[in-house]
Amino acid sequence: MGLKQKDGCCRKFMKFLFSHVGLCFMVVLYCVAGGFIFEHLEKNNEEQICYDSRDEYLDMEERTLNNTIKVIKEQEGSGQTDVLVIQLQSILATFRDNSIAIGYDGTNCTAYGEEDGPKYKWSWSGALFFSVTVISTIGYGHIAPKTFWGRLVCIAYAVLGIPLMLLCLANIGDVLADIFRFIYAKICCCGWCRQKETTKVVTIKPVAKEPEGAWNSDKSKIISASAPMQTDYNKTEFSRLPSKTAEGVKTGGLGGDQPKPVKIVPLDIKSFKTQHELANRSQQVRSEPIVCDDDSDDDDDDDEFDDKKITVPLTVTMIVIAGYIFGGALLFGLWENWDNLQSAYFCFITLSTIGFGDVVPGTDFDNPTATAQMILGAIYVLFGMAILSMCFSLMQDEIIAKCKWVGQKLGILDKDD
Repeated sequence: MGLKQKDGCCRKFMKFLFSHVGLCFMVVLYCVAGGFIFEHLEKNNEEQICYDSRDEYLDMEERTLNNTIKVIKEQEGSGQTDVLVIQLQSILATFRDNSIAIGYDGTNCTAYGEEDGPKYKWSWSGALFFSVTVISTIGYGHIAPKTFWGRLVCIAYAVLGIPLMLLCLANIGDVLADIFRFIYAKICCCGWCRQKETTKVVTIKPVAKEPEGAWNSDKSKIISASAPMQTDYNKTEFSRLPSKTAEGVKTGGLGGDQPKPVKIVPLDIKSFKTQHELANRSQQVRSEPIVCDDDSDDDDDDDEFDDKKITVPLTVTMIVIAGYIFGGALLFGLWENWDNLQSAYFCFITLSTIGFGDVVPGTDFDNPTATAQMILGAIYVLFGMAILSMCFSLMQDEIIAKCKWVGQKLGILDKDD
């Protein structure tokens, strides 16, 4: 019993992991774990790089100052002002180039971690944002691992994270596409996108009452038929119950009255005492409506099949993408004080996974809300990738449907294909 319970628990756990919720949970957990890992690997190294660059800069600054003093002393009293200017310009140009190469920006390295001190680029929020850009293949490049273990772990993290992210996007994209297709069909189109053919109701016109003599001459043969034939009729029961949708089906009968649901009862010839009663019963049955092709049992399956046939126009999906980019542009414009073009440019470069890295949110580390901006930026990227995957799935279905329609019009494809 213990082994069976463990096996059942393992199966449930694996089923949950590969479900929609499980995949989303795994991606979020993977990004959060990556934030902690890269923060641990790169945070101390960031501080050490600051100290190293500061020491190199101070040494170069001292050498530049000594060279400047030396040149001034050599040219003192010579009267060659032009030569002095040229030498000083050369010294300052060398100092500028070396400062840029070192990359020291005057940060007070000893104040890291203090309230008014410089902020870590490799904080947990910064590392989380970096992890999202890695598995989403955006790769801004505004921060990158510098240590040996950081780069090695980054390779392994990307090898495992990118397939997981793609699997999640494909899975969630299909689910969101089905949801959006349902909303489009039921709400936007008010259910008129694809109408299903309703059940046909045919009302048999009443036939003029036949003379009683005809029944005497013809139906008497039926009554006087052999006993086995009568036995078969008596034992055989035919019944057609009202269909599920019979009450809702309306058709113009005689005089505009709604026909009653179809009901066929067993016909026992022996129950009629006279041929006149049999003739009246036959006339009554002929005046009742008959439902043809009543597939009411398959209504649910047909409705589901028709919903899957619905395709969303390309204009609608493009409006969804443009709306998401426009919303992100407004959001980042308020956070980062960017203009509309710069914000929209960042959103498009991000969602298209181009990721130039020239415009990145949360890089103003002096801003106290930089951490929240990076976290919300990561959420925007993850949700935006899912929206983009949904739109690609809808666009693919629409393009395939259009190609089939063109093929059928040209006679290349059959209508059943």
